[in-house]
Amino acid sequence: MPDSFRNTFIFCLFYCISGSLMGQQRIQGRIANTSNTPIEGAIISLVKAETEEIIQYTQSNTAGVFEMSLPTSNSNLNLRIQHLDYALYHHALVFPVPYLNLTLKEQETVLEEIFIKPSPITQRHDTLSYRVESFTSKTDRVLEDVLKRLPGIEVSASGQIKYQGENIHRFYVEGLDLMKGRYAAITKAISPDDISRVEVYEDHQPIKMLAGAVSTGKPALNIRLKNKISRTGTAKIGGGFSPFIWDVTLSPMFFSRLFQALGSYETNNTGSTLVTKMTNLYSFEKYDTFLYSPTNMSFLQIATNPDPSIKQNRYWFNQGHLGNLNVIQKLKQEWEFAATVYYLNEKNTADDRMQATTIHDFSSDTPIVYKRTTSSLATQETFLSTFTFTQNKKKNYTKNKTTLHVSRTKAKGNLTLHTPKNLIQQQTNAPAVQLQNTASTIIPLTEKHWINFRSLVDFSKNREAYYTTPTALFSMNTLDLTPYNSLNQQVENQSFYTRNALSYVWRKNNWTLSEEYNFTFQRTDFTSNLYGEMDGILFPTSDTYRNDLSYQMSSHVLHSKISFRSKRWSFNLNLPLDWNVVSLTNKVNKQEDNNRKLFFSPTLYAQYTASLRWTFRGNIAYNSVSTPLNQLYASPIFNALNFTSYTNQILPSHRFTTKVETSFKDPFTGWFSYMNLEYTQQDRPILFTKEISDNGQQLIQAVEQRNTKTTKQVAFNINKLIEPISTTVKANLSYSSSKDPQLINHIYNTVKTNQNIYRFSLSNTSYSWLNVDYSFTYQQRKNSAISSYQTSKKTHDATIGILPFSQHTLLATLSYQEDHIQQHSFTSTFLDLTYRYTFSKRKIDVEFAWTNLLNTVQYNQVILEDMMSSVTQTPIRPRQLLVSIRFSF
Repeated sequence: MPDSFRNTFIFCLFYCISGSLMGQQRIQGRIANTSNTPIEGAIISLVKAETEEIIQYTQSNTAGVFEMSLPTSNSNLNLRIQHLDYALYHHALVFPVPYLNLTLKEQETVLEEIFIKPSPITQRHDTLSYRVESFTSKTDRVLEDVLKRLPGIEVSASGQIKYQGENIHRFYVEGLDLMKGRYAAITKAISPDDISRVEVYEDHQPIKMLAGAVSTGKPALNIRLKNKISRTGTAKIGGGFSPFIWDVTLSPMFFSRLFQALGSYETNNTGSTLVTKMTNLYSFEKYDTFLYSPTNMSFLQIATNPDPSIKQNRYWFNQGHLGNLNVIQKLKQEWEFAATVYYLNEKNTADDRMQATTIHDFSSDTPIVYKRTTSSLATQETFLSTFTFTQNKKKNYTKNKTTLHVSRTKAKGNLTLHTPKNLIQQQTNAPAVQLQNTASTIIPLTEKHWINFRSLVDFSKNREAYYTTPTALFSMNTLDLTPYNSLNQQVENQSFYTRNALSYVWRKNNWTLSEEYNFTFQRTDFTSNLYGEMDGILFPTSDTYRNDLSYQMSSHVLHSKISFRSKRWSFNLNLPLDWNVVSLTNKVNKQEDNNRKLFFSPTLYAQYTASLRWTFRGNIAYNSVSTPLNQLYASPIFNALNFTSYTNQILPSHRFTTKVETSFKDPFTGWFSYMNLEYTQQDRPILFTKEISDNGQQLIQAVEQRNTKTTKQVAFNINKLIEPISTTVKANLSYSSSKDPQLINHIYNTVKTNQNIYRFSLSNTSYSWLNVDYSFTYQQRKNSAISSYQTSKKTHDATIGILPFSQHTLLATLSYQEDHIQQHSFTSTFLDLTYRYTFSKRKIDVEFAWTNLLNTVQYNQVILEDMMSSVTQTPIRPRQLLVSIRFSF
């Protein structure tokens, strides 16, 4: 174990142990009035005797009982109990503290006329509540702008939300899950003016029957509106130049506790992608419906240079259209109907992207160096509809979801090798269709015994074609393809997948136990053919380039589940025993392979809540799988200028993962932090080899050779709300290291990669006339296999909002990036400026937005991965002016 990682591990361990020890001494008691009636909702606080500083707090429950940990060894503490209808209780604590039976005297409280400033963050039980008004600036226009400022909350570029490092697994508006995982469509549309609070449900269980019995360890987000019934919406209409650009958005919304709807139409060519708005960001939950995505979609693609790691609207030359409608209606008997229908059409042009690549070939003293310039046009067209019926009651749960997904992706482009004379033309076409139905029901037998049945049926089919010419510029692995002028690779697969589970579940005290039988069956027919073109006529090549495979997998699983949940402890233990049968028939060479294995894949998740502030979690998992179909075709397939061929042998691979994490929060003082340590080991029976030619073309094959890949990661995140100056500060540090065996040009080597990432951000809204958002990121990556190559990247992003007068706003966004590799460095600077005039009464904004004022032409980036180092050049969108009108209704 490297010294740096060992030291980090020791620090994490000390951090966890010290936090745990702080929660070991407990104070417990019961509060009642003079008639011995329990008092609910009393606020119990531990305060320092000298300063009256609050160091711990809680509330009494319906039985008047309270409990909290002692987070400090300071013995000079006072216990303070407050309730509006009772006299203040304020006494010193005498250690050790026995069980307290306290009586409060009734007292009529006459409130003087005072101004009370609401707390920006409050907590009741396991619900954390953020007061939106405390974090909103006058420059914010959508909810996502505010979410990024909340301490403990992270929002990715795709719109995915994390709380204390964990992805949220439900997003509600007034308790209803309208978007079913596609919540970015709401956070990027709804105005913060319509929202009163953002609530976080910690360790949220969405199935009411299992609430308080089965822990998920995952948070959920709920949006509280200012009005019980909200008819709202946002719209933006904009146009500009040069060239002609447009940005139009229309998003009407209706929210109530019984019915909700969101519809939108969006179109733009300003570099803002619409794909991420409809991405499902949810994960699978036990006892709920299965989630399944076919692995046979989008197989072929053209060879292009990669996207840069900067904001997408800097380099994305797009034309996008998105129309979607989402409704949810509560019915009788607590039934609920939800539907989502959307259509997406997006085109993207990526011209004149250059990449100079150096591949360090250990079979020779001279590295492989080549230069590629690509231009491409990609089109994505998607139609998706889902219809969901749900009954979620304390004594019953039923859910059925039907999905139809139809898509077509097209791409065409040119690639030049070294000089413009060496021009290769490419083209792909890939239509696909998927139909899926999944259901889950929990049927109660008695109050503590029930049956859970789950089922999923999925049918998918896709046909893909990849065309490229001229073959004279290719590096052919055999001579039988050289006579052809062009190549046309075609792939077709059709798959049927079903998964069904029946379980018997019973509860005893704090325990929930389950015995489940799970049956999975998959049948996939996969064919591929390579055609060569001569004199305008397509000819099939030899059977060497033909695959005709029939893949069949069946799995019989006996799955024991044990769950325990108390006030402080919860854990889930899964003990699945899987009899896995996989068969592969190769109709070309008349060969068959059958593999029967008994897999044991246990997982354990545990959580300990030491106090309202400290939570500790850990999980450990061991998983075994058989070789999937996309690694089982033996005849070569031509894809992205590379030939790939694997093996027909079905072999097992194993994966071991362990993760330990701790989180801390104090809403009173605004401190939030978490730390996690993760280790992953993959034992693989197959080693993928690469033979790389002088022009970068690769022949990728699989050889039977056991190998192990390991990954170690540690991350620390800390947030602080400084309420007196309305400032949120966030810092994140992460370190990762990996070892991955590689076989390149017949030379075996283990690639060791280390990466450090440091992030810091600050958001200040203390002045009504000035808002500041600033972030800094530093990334360092070192690859010991490439002569100790090291790359680094620094990024500074700042947005300053100045409001000199009540209706005028000036926004300036500055971004500076710096890339280093060895002695070479590249810098890029971007500046955007927006002027906004607001008609306050009518909620109308008129905006003039100038982007890329410095007219930065291209962005240079350094990429270091495995045995390869590259320098890329990506064209940037030119200086443009967009004039728009934005309004709420």
